[in-house]
Amino acid sequence: MSNSDNPVAPRNFARYRTRAAVLVRSPEEIKTLAVRAARKAASSSSLKLETVRAELSSLIALLKAYANGSYREISSRTLIAVAAAVLYFVVPLDLVPDFILGFGLVDDAAVIGYVFNMVRKEVEQFLEWQRNQAEEAG
Repeated sequence: MSNSDNPVAPRNFARYRTRAAVLVRSPEEIKTLAVRAARKAASSSSLKLETVRAELSSLIALLKAYANGSYREISSRTLIAVAAAVLYFVVPLDLVPDFILGFGLVDDAAVIGYVFNMVRKEVEQFLEWQRNQAEEAG
């Protein structure tokens, strides 16, 4: 396995993973995190890269579906990683504080991309499930 297959975790990410492991025990806490992240993403003009925005939206949608009990086909490892990435995005004082214009969300984007690539298969399964739900409803 090459380094590109197993990238190094962003600095300080382990701390967020630890916090997320506690947070995912409560659907209410997951829901609160997802709502905070969605609000921040909607108001963030710095998060312009469509790929990062789409990845973040997928992670937030996954958390919401898990929190409301409609989707549970996810490993605890993936749930914790997703919650950690979203938590990293929500917390304003991470490796590069968000208030540093032009750079504050660069590390957030790196963490989101890292986690999304790490859990891509399960997120794609969720997105397929989500599409099927929308088709059945509409």
